[in-house]
Amino acid sequence: FEALALGSTLMCGRLTFCYWVVAAVPFYLATWEHYFTNTLILPVINGPTEGLMLIYVSHLFTFFTGAEWWAQDFRKSLPLISLVPLPFVPEIPLYVIVLILMIMFAVIPTVGSNIGNVQKVVDARKGSMELALAMLLPFIALLAGVAVWCYLSPSDIMKNQPHLLVIGTGSAFGYLVGRMILAHLCDEPKGLKTGMCMALVFLPFAIANALTAKINNGTPLADELLVILLYCATSVGLYMHLAISVCHEIKDALGIYCFRIARKEA
Repeated sequence: FEALALGSTLMCGRLTFCYWVVAAVPFYLATWEHYFTNTLILPVINGPTEGLMLIYVSHLFTFFTGAEWWAQDFRKSLPLISLVPLPFVPEIPLYVIVLILMIMFAVIPTVGSNIGNVQKVVDARKGSMELALAMLLPFIALLAGVAVWCYLSPSDIMKNQPHLLVIGTGSAFGYLVGRMILAHLCDEPKGLKTGMCMALVFLPFAIANALTAKINNGTPLADELLVILLYCATSVGLYMHLAISVCHEIKDALGIYCFRIARKEA
């Protein structure tokens, strides 16, 4: 939801989903690293602390400058840069520059560190790096599937329905992360978790529906607003089912109550 708030603050429209991806990739890779190393090492400047602080500062800063400050050409937003002649550089909104900088200096180094740390642990245990990387496939498939859907979408869901897209994909992402954490706690064997692929079940139908627009004069078989609403409902329901099921299993194992308040004994 913070990605949605940031997208509204920056007035970045369709790139709201990209900002969510920038936040989701390091989070998933950090969870994946913790699965193998049993440690969660955060750099000096990291997302959960400094990253959130910068987001809150951007909200406060926007209160004084107005949201259009992020949406206009970066040379207008940063007058000092306009002193440097850049005749061959087209007009680029400032929020695009911010996104590029986040990818270059936050996402790429973090992902490289995650993979390197897992590689060291796998080599030390004489394990298979292929099995370790296989656990990333559901997340990669989720991002790839949503990207294909957005590309084929006749109604441009990334532009017109960014909030629903982020909520649905974010819930599917939460399911994937939850399954990985659960697999870690239960000491499941390393490798691809087929149960995680449940988060991907709806995407083939959404992509197929978008493809029907190619052979039906731009009109999909089902209205895409209905499709993305079903996508959100499916993803949220899947995540809630996982969370509630885990709570029930824990309460049964410990013999305690959950989701209810017991009566006071007289």
